[in-house]
Amino acid sequence: MSDQDTVHQTWLPVIGRALAVLCLHFSNMGEKSLKEKASFLEGLGIERKAVAAMLGTTYGSITETLSKAKRNQKGKAANAKKPTKRKPR
Repeated sequence: MSDQDTVHQTWLPVIGRALAVLCLHFSNMGEKSLKEKASFLEGLGIERKAVAAMLGTTYGSITETLSKAKRNQKGKAANAKKPTKRKPR
């Protein structure tokens, strides 16, 4: 591996996380919930450990928050798909 590859492996993740923080700041997400911020950062490709560090919380907290959100979405989708029962005429 060349020195340039080592430099890229070191600095590209740092640059990516810095850009993610800027995106979070300028996207007016200051008043959003932890779930929304975490899913936004994960959507940008940031690992959960880094997301937790950026948001000032733990990896476990982020994982649990996103897991609950996913379960709630599945429950809402399942309830929405159920047809309503009609009374026979």
